[in-house]
Amino acid sequence: MKTELNIKKDLIKDIMNTFTLDEAVFLIYRLAVLKKDAVQSGQKYSITQIGHICGVLTLNDQIEIVIKFHDEMRQFTKEEFYAQVKLIDE
Repeated sequence: MKTELNIKKDLIKDIMNTFTLDEAVFLIYRLAVLKKDAVQSGQKYSITQIGHICGVLTLNDQIEIVIKFHDEMRQFTKEEFYAQVKLIDE
């Protein structure tokens, strides 16, 4: 399953480029890892590295994604999500 979302390609980051509700809901129940924890191809992720997208919230008129990892729960704006998170496609 490939995810194609509406992402601006501008070099200047637009702070108002937020998730739409459809984009956020489409990502629910997908598996994700932090890019800093990404492994080489052919290697497997540890269960403690994998998180699942478990929710969507609205904060200050901005839709954010909630990811539950083994030891923490984090929320990401669209900009943070694409900078820090990698989806695991199976």
